[in-house]
Amino acid sequence: MATISPPSADTGIAAFRGTLPVETRDQPTADRLCAIGTAVHLAKGEQLTPDPRDDRLVYIASGCAKLVAPASLGAGAGLPIHQVLAFHFGGDLISVLRQSDGDFRLVALSDCELVIFPADRFLDLAQADPAVLRAVLTRSLQALHRSRTRMMQMGHKSAGARIADFLVSMAERLADCTAGACVFSLPMSRRDIGDSLGLTIETVSRQLTELREAGLVATEGRSKVCLCDVAALARIAGRPAAGTVKTHQI
Repeated sequence: MATISPPSADTGIAAFRGTLPVETRDQPTADRLCAIGTAVHLAKGEQLTPDPRDDRLVYIASGCAKLVAPASLGAGAGLPIHQVLAFHFGGDLISVLRQSDGDFRLVALSDCELVIFPADRFLDLAQADPAVLRAVLTRSLQALHRSRTRMMQMGHKSAGARIADFLVSMAERLADCTAGACVFSLPMSRRDIGDSLGLTIETVSRQLTELREAGLVATEGRSKVCLCDVAALARIAGRPAAGTVKTHQI
C-alpha cells in the first residue's frame, strides 16, 4: 500500500520543481503546483490504485513502474493476467484515470518516490503560465507518440522486431544511448515485457536467444543487458537510428 512520505524525507516535490522550465521554477505558478502535490512512497511490488472520482497526474521522482490494465482470468488457466500498457521511469509525468473510467493501476517495479496531483487543479494552475502549460503538453504528446508506436508494433511487427524495438527504447530511456554498445539493467521481468508487447514469455526468451546467437545482445543474471550494436537493433526493429536522446523537461 502506498504511504505518504514524511516532510523531512520528501525530495519528490523538489525534484518536480527542478523539472519545470528554468524561468518558471521560482514563480508563483510553480509554488501553487507544488502546494497541491502529495509526496507518496511506493515500495517495489505495491500499486497505486485509481481515485474513485478524480483523474490524477503522477510525477515519478525516482524509481520505475508499470501501468497495467484491469486483471482478468486467463482462458482455462484460472490465473489472473493483465496487460502492461506502459513502463514509466524517473522524470515521467503520467495520467492515472479515475476508477469510474477504468481500473488502471500503477505498479512499482522498484521503490518509487511519487508526487500525485489532482489533474483538473493542476491544469487550471498550469494555464496561468504558458511555459509550464507548453511543457506539460509537450510531454503529453511524447507519451502519445510512444503509445502510437507501441500500437503499430502490436499490429504490424514481427516478434523479433518487437523485441528489438523494445531493447532500443530501453537503451534510449535507461542509458541515453542510440548507437554503439551500452549496458543497463531492465527493471521489468520477461513476463512484463511479453505482456507489454503481446508476446508469450517463451517467445520473449526465444527472441532474446536468437539475438544473443547473432552477437547483438548479451545478458547477465536476470536483469543486466548489454546491447552490442544499438543501431543494428534499430534496423531490425524497422526504425532509423537516431542521435543521442536528450533529457526533456516535463
